Amino acid sequence: MGGWQQDELELALKLGVSPRRLSGWEPVTATTYEYDDDGRLVGSVTEREPEWSRADVEALVAHLERGRVGPHGQPMSEVTSELANPANKDRGWDYEVDVYTDFAQQKLSREQEAFKKAYGDDADMSSLQWIVRKVDRASAIG
Repeated sequence: MGGWQQDELELALKLGVSPRRLSGWEPVTATTYEYDDDGRLVGSVTEREPEWSRADVEALVAHLERGRVGPHGQPMSEVTSELANPANKDRGWDYEVDVYTDFAQQKLSREQEAFKKAYGDDADMSSLQWIVRKVDRASAIG
């Protein structure tokens, strides 16, 4: 499944609508009316086509399964497999670890600590929203 399809599935999931509805499809609604012998309306039943098709559900489940990763960025279904167990030296796989610095997170953490230090206990940190924007250094200096 292509990247744009994954993006559409993610958006559908966030919006709480089926992927096909996101593409413009609307469920069909049909009403059946019940009349008595004199022709007076005595009841009605409205049925709506289900929004989520089996294909929609299967696509979203597969999307969510792919997205279940641990804090290390690897799918949990793989890292908990016996094939990942280091004790199985003659089969399976191993992992390599790379270390990097997330400079945006580093800057954010420093700004939050400075804010906390400046305002102390008076600062309600839970209500604050923090946004990190990338700026050109030349425009940031001047």
